[in-house]
Amino acid sequence: MTVTDDQLTNIDELVDRLRAAGMQVDQVLPTVGVITGSVTKSQRTSIERVAGVAAVEDETTFQIAPPDAEIQ
Repeated sequence: MTVTDDQLTNIDELVDRLRAAGMQVDQVLPTVGVITGSVTKSQRTSIERVAGVAAVEDETTFQIAPPDAEIQ
């Protein structure tokens, strides 16, 4: 999730609010304003409504072909 600019100096307090809303926080990256973690689908709306949250994004995964595959 992305932190709003005005909450960057209070990111630790935001983390506390996110945990209280049910988020399992994995990493806090204050320099870039990103907090990583996980929530259930039903908790996502609660997380999006927390003051200081700019955006909540789904996990993105990528898969590449094995080295011996014909198409790279």
